[in-house]
Amino acid sequence: MSKTFWGGFVILSAVMLLPTMAEAQPILLQRCSADSLDVTKAAARIEWARKCGLLKNVGSPSFGFDTGIPASNGGNLVDYQETDPVRNPLGEGSFSGPNYNFEINYSYINTLYLSGGTTQSLDTWGYNKWTRDATRKRARPLYPTFGTTADLSDASNHQLWPHPTDTNDCGLYSSATGTVSSMSSTYYVNGYCEASCYTPDQEILFEGGYVSILDALNARREDLITLSDDSTLDNVKMKKNSTYGYTVETRDTKHNIYVITTESGGQLRVTDEHPVINGEGRMVKARTLKVGHELVKADGSRDTIVSIEKTEHFGKVYNVRPVSEGLVSNVLVAQGYLVGSSRFQNDDVGYMNRVILYRGVPAHSIP
Repeated sequence: MSKTFWGGFVILSAVMLLPTMAEAQPILLQRCSADSLDVTKAAARIEWARKCGLLKNVGSPSFGFDTGIPASNGGNLVDYQETDPVRNPLGEGSFSGPNYNFEINYSYINTLYLSGGTTQSLDTWGYNKWTRDATRKRARPLYPTFGTTADLSDASNHQLWPHPTDTNDCGLYSSATGTVSSMSSTYYVNGYCEASCYTPDQEILFEGGYVSILDALNARREDLITLSDDSTLDNVKMKKNSTYGYTVETRDTKHNIYVITTESGGQLRVTDEHPVINGEGRMVKARTLKVGHELVKADGSRDTIVSIEKTEHFGKVYNVRPVSEGLVSNVLVAQGYLVGSSRFQNDDVGYMNRVILYRGVPAHSIP
């Protein structure tokens, strides 16, 4: 089990992809597009997976085990393993993935929350349920998506969906409408999906200039430009990166959008939860910005915010993620301003509101 401890908190590296083969990654992105959920529905999917894993695969609250991890409200955290990873290493018939060792509460807490103190209480069915403070909820929960085989690169792997309305139905279906005749008796967690952030007209910096996120997606642009790893707030440098993948929602839904206008006349349009670099070099959510705060331009100069308009976008939103895993090299340029990739939104260590671009001070010494 890949758990480590820091300050008494359970930390798990962000889980986005389960397949081991690189060619399976774009397939998962397509699957997530076809299985696109907003934040509310994503949280409901996570709750559904926990309930089905417990009631269908565990069967009794007495089958829990002591993790040895202290709960914030006393005692030790109790978890439930829904399948034997030795006898069933691929997790056939499970609702949590192998990256979570098929442990139900462990999977639940890390897909719905960022790190933090964990409390537990009994749920409706008498099982121990873990939770964290509401302020630690992920802006973009990681919800499971399913297939008929464990290997996404397998041509015989067909996508599966839970029933769209009946949360008491633990079956998986070959259509999103939940047609009973298409129920599959064999299913696996194929990966975890997250929601997207950019409206289609938002321009992102690629080699050669700015390209709208929709045009970049359609052209499968791979020449993404990000900050170089040695960039600081006083010395911003760019590098050619590689595109890890794009996400796009299949369904049109309503999104809260912040239209941020600056003193220079520039404008940034992002969802309210999108990570943005402010004038202090901190990564913050767009909704925390106020008039008088500063954004950081691609050349490192500051640009004061003069207005923030809260509006709604009904339609699809998009995202792009670089291959690199470094924090600084996950800073992109959108409409001329430094913003974070999706890696920041779902990083388990919680880098939001941390200093990302610093001035000659070791990063580990900055809160």
